[in-house]
Amino acid sequence: MIFEAFIIAFALLIAGNIAIRIADLRKLQFAYNSALLAALAAILAYMMFVNYSAVKLGFISFNPFSLFVGLLLSIGMLFINFIAFDYQKQFEDFALLGSFVIAGMYAVVFSVNLVTIFLGIELMTLPSVFMILLDRRSLEAGMKMFIMASISIAIFSFALVLFYGATGSIGLASAGMQKSAMLAFALGLFVVALGFETSVFPFNVWIPDVYSGAPAYASAMLGGINKKVGFAALMLVFLVAFAGYASSWRYVIAILSVATMFYGNLLALKQENVKRMLAYSSISQAGYILIGLSAASEFGATASLVQIFAHAFAFIGLFAIVSWLGLRNRVMIDDFIGLGNENAVAAFAMSIMMLSLVGMPFTVGFIGKFLLFTGAISGKMLWLALLGILNSIISIYYYARVMVAAYTNKAGAKRLRMGAPTMLVVVLCLAIILFFGIYPSIIINLASSAGNYLFLPLYGTR
Repeated sequence: MIFEAFIIAFALLIAGNIAIRIADLRKLQFAYNSALLAALAAILAYMMFVNYSAVKLGFISFNPFSLFVGLLLSIGMLFINFIAFDYQKQFEDFALLGSFVIAGMYAVVFSVNLVTIFLGIELMTLPSVFMILLDRRSLEAGMKMFIMASISIAIFSFALVLFYGATGSIGLASAGMQKSAMLAFALGLFVVALGFETSVFPFNVWIPDVYSGAPAYASAMLGGINKKVGFAALMLVFLVAFAGYASSWRYVIAILSVATMFYGNLLALKQENVKRMLAYSSISQAGYILIGLSAASEFGATASLVQIFAHAFAFIGLFAIVSWLGLRNRVMIDDFIGLGNENAVAAFAMSIMMLSLVGMPFTVGFIGKFLLFTGAISGKMLWLALLGILNSIISIYYYARVMVAAYTNKAGAKRLRMGAPTMLVVVLCLAIILFFGIYPSIIINLASSAGNYLFLPLYGTR
């Protein structure tokens, strides 16, 4: 009955959004979309609570990993739904496109084979492009994303053909511990293809232009949850489909991690536009997440999942504030001067979210980075942990610039109100960051179950 409830809720989400979009009822669509996304999140949370595990229809796997990531994506999309309602006049189109985006996300994380991952990435990416294009000023950003996504999916499909040729199967666990020249080449192509999706250096050149050029709520979705789907796919490919190569390729992932961290942080130092700064910051965060993958262990996978969780809500919360200020044409760091006088909650929340991205204690970002660096050390890569710590120190500078601006007094500052849906997102993201930073055992245990599952044999067949 649990599976049936999930399918019914998912079908109602898509069918209802189509019907209400035709009727063009904005407020009804917001309420309906929010209710169904919340229902999907509640069902997935219940599945996690009862340790539900099953394979349905031969290609849909409910397991600790897919449920953990699926729940994160559902909550993230619900939050972005609230932000878009406040700031997108064509919310009805957003809601309809968003229902297909979440369908693609589910296809990736619940998949037991590479073809479903391929189709899921396609189904997620194309509506995301159209979502960006809802704002006519974002034509360039939408086209850049479409071109880069096309390159990514083409490389992924070529890698998939090579994988099938080497194993005779498309199942994630079909290769086992096999090794061959064709499989090694396929793994390289998969890393490149998913590098575009996860903003790993050097495949991330499109990220700043797209994130800064797209509407802020769309950027929140791209960096907050779309990228997390890319990491979920990368973890499935690297740790499950190519388990035989994980120990030998971990140093390749480590080098990509270092390059990604330095690229994102060093270029973020030069930015004056806050959206562009956060885009480069998002690139650096991808580098931190790769530290866990480079450990190629259960502990490393757990650390990456905690960091994915931490970054998702900090990023969504920050872009909720950026969306709000963007309507007033306040997009540069200097435009944030006086924010503490104008809206104390927004300024405080923004500061905590940025401190979480740095990895300060009592935030969930600190838990994620502590686990990542510990995993690197336990994997005998002390140098990687030290470089990660150095990058965290570098990032303090550009986050501090925004925080200092927010708490600089501004003559004639007037109280600014934030829309209720956006304020709710900001407060909830802040609460998540602080709660799991102070009481981390819950998220660590859930991430540990998810990470450990990736290393069990015959993924998704139980």
